[in-house]
Amino acid sequence: MNANPGGPQRDPRWWLPPLLGASALFPLFFVDFFFYSFSVMYTDSCGPDQCPTSVTMPLTAAPVLYGAGIVLVLLSALLPWWPVMRPARIALAATGVTSGAAVVPLLLTIHR
Repeated sequence: MNANPGGPQRDPRWWLPPLLGASALFPLFFVDFFFYSFSVMYTDSCGPDQCPTSVTMPLTAAPVLYGAGIVLVLLSALLPWWPVMRPARIALAATGVTSGAAVVPLLLTIHR
């Protein structure tokens, strides 16, 4: 018997987009950290104050992009568990993974 016949039903697969997003974002962290570690070494010759913005801007934006990806994937888990919210949950998780994946090409564009 349904205890709440007039209310919205719970989505049985509410956990799937956040889980897939987190499992895609976790290995991306290691790839992003690898490229970020070597990119920071690129500023050794000029120091953080004398480097051009083409070098410092990606180094500043990379942690922000990855952090935004984590926040978006976590936010997709916190949305209400109604079936109506499934597209928003999928979009948030996919945007979070895309944000984390955008760090690698961003760090590969560092040049002087």
